Amino acid sequence: MFRTLISLLLFIASVVPLQAEVAVPVGIFKVVNTEGFVQSNGERVALETDMSEGTALIERDAANRLKVEINGALLTLFPLDRGLAALTWDANGTALLHDIDVRALFGKDDPADVPAWGAELDWPGSGLVQLVLLPLGDRAYTAFLISHPNDKTVVRQMEFRQFYGPSDRPEISFSSSLTQPD
Repeated sequence: MFRTLISLLLFIASVVPLQAEVAVPVGIFKVVNTEGFVQSNGERVALETDMSEGTALIERDAANRLKVEINGALLTLFPLDRGLAALTWDANGTALLHDIDVRALFGKDDPADVPAWGAELDWPGSGLVQLVLLPLGDRAYTAFLISHPNDKTVVRQMEFRQFYGPSDRPEISFSSSLTQPD
């Protein structure tokens, strides 16, 4: 009986596919507000481009939460059970990423297959906001910061990019290519 039980467990373990964990970038990132708008009384006005850079440290804990330290504030973002499908935003008439853009970047048809982390937070100068991060490859995130000050809706799109050298840098440096073995 015991041998049959062990055989059954081994069989199940071999045929049940293991879910691959999503690669989540961690480390130090440069942060830039890339796009945004303010909506009031049904009218949208684009935010001025703000290319000033901030710095963020992002770590992932054992519970799959993201710990984000930005501008001295420590934020905890939680995995969204339905990923991108848990979010709704109206990007029409703006240069913000649309749902279909994010899915295309991930190569996914189903928004639930696109991982996302988020939380409602008290943001300095903006009050209660929603912050959502979506990983873009292994060295970047796109993020949305949504607030509602004074009966307005403010949406900012941000990029978090690791800032060490380009990812397509050749492995051989110029100086090493000049020296040839005898």
